[in-house]
Amino acid sequence: MNSPDDTHESRRCPGCHADLPRSDWPGETKYNASPECLEVAGQLLGYEIEHAVELGYLHQLRIDAYGAQHVSPQQPPIGPVFALNGLYMYLERGSGNLDVRTAHSIMANSYDDWPVLTPPSTVGRLTAYDVLNAGSVQDVEAALITWADQVWQSWPAADQELIRKLTIALVPPRHFRR
Repeated sequence: MNSPDDTHESRRCPGCHADLPRSDWPGETKYNASPECLEVAGQLLGYEIEHAVELGYLHQLRIDAYGAQHVSPQQPPIGPVFALNGLYMYLERGSGNLDVRTAHSIMANSYDDWPVLTPPSTVGRLTAYDVLNAGSVQDVEAALITWADQVWQSWPAADQELIRKLTIALVPPRHFRR
């Protein structure tokens, strides 16, 4: 994929608002994302895999940041709730990959009245493209955490509080690290 600075025709991602050069990547309805942004997300996953020793602990955080930044109106309500739950658990409770995935499983099996959340018009400044192109592995690591925090902070306080309450009510405290 070319950088957004190239002179190729670009397409704006409806989720993160990144302007990315057009590609032939197939579209998908799960996320409110352009094919180009989905391609970047795939490249970021590839980069994470290449640097699994350094970045593997952020795998779920990457998934949740992208999911919370690209909420689709056609998506079941559980999707945005789980994405925000993962951001909350990592950023505010210090929980890692396994704790968040376990929380998702517990929540899915013990609750079914998921609220419909409407994302804010801008869900963070940083995008998956910014993270992918941050520089060194350490720079990507720092950018990914900053990206996730920006996405979490961009959601309305009422939605954040709802996620906190749902998580605390449904997830055993042993899955929180702080």
